[in-house]
Amino acid sequence: MKLLTCVVPCYNSAGWMERAVDSLLAGGEEMEILIVDDGSTDRTRAVADRLAAEHPTIVKAHHQANAGHGSALNYGIANAEGVYFKVVDSDDRMVKENIPGLMDVLREHADEDSQVDMIFHDYVYDHPEEENTFTITYAGKMKPDTAGTWEETRPFHIWNQFMIHSLIYSVQFLRENHVVMPEHTFYEDNIYIYQPLGKTRKILYHHAPLYGYCVGRVDQSIDEKNMLKRLDQATNIAKMMITSYSMEELNRMPKHLREYLINNACGQLFTTCALQFIENTERSHGMNRELWQTIRDFDPALYRRLRRNPLGRVTCLPGRAGEKFLVFLYRMGRKMIKF
Repeated sequence: MKLLTCVVPCYNSAGWMERAVDSLLAGGEEMEILIVDDGSTDRTRAVADRLAAEHPTIVKAHHQANAGHGSALNYGIANAEGVYFKVVDSDDRMVKENIPGLMDVLREHADEDSQVDMIFHDYVYDHPEEENTFTITYAGKMKPDTAGTWEETRPFHIWNQFMIHSLIYSVQFLRENHVVMPEHTFYEDNIYIYQPLGKTRKILYHHAPLYGYCVGRVDQSIDEKNMLKRLDQATNIAKMMITSYSMEELNRMPKHLREYLINNACGQLFTTCALQFIENTERSHGMNRELWQTIRDFDPALYRRLRRNPLGRVTCLPGRAGEKFLVFLYRMGRKMIKF
């Protein structure tokens, strides 16, 4: 039985994808690795096919016309044979020495009666010159390796945000909730975190840094210059994400889940608005007004709640001085983790 399916979206990844796949092979025969070649024009196809031939019982290669990162996730969710599902970007890695411990946990929660909707775990930021430059941990938020509910967690503060790299979902949970990502766009991973998370009930925390997230390469989508080029996409994703749940729906959720989602939404607003103010054009200021108006039209109660949040207040400080202060905080955060 395959315990974990890892989808590895690849676009012109020939130079580094093998490192990602190699790190996943530590999961052995209980691991399924789906390489999705998203219309690459370099040697990605050849590398993917070779890896699949070398590890035929673990690695599969799929080639498709370019449709974006979200399309690769959709393929993975639809075709996964594992009990659980994880996204591993082609320039990242799993921490090999910690994978056996994860597989032990997944084995304990593989039967339908013992499955959890979501597992969250620690991760590290990898810089090209210095590995493990910054570690994100959720220690103390929940008893490790024990299935529980959101009522059994401690509060998640504003800085305790999940990223796609820290989450593992049950395949059954993703399919039952019809999780489908938008295609032909960047930054859809924010939706992958936010929308399914609000429907999770049974969860588990694995206290180990399992994932190495690469930062610092200038060609990455998270590089500030690239984010500014795709500011319209980032803004649209923020709208889609934040309007996933009304305030009434959030109020029906467990308290710590509700507060987490509100903080997460404000974190997305923080980043998106900072980028809009960095561009500082009529276009970007129009995007900012439209973003807030979209939330207000969707649900005035949600709009008010987001603006009362401490991070939300920083996001909408008045005047150019307020905008500059937001940009200053945003760049300080990036500098801390060497983005």
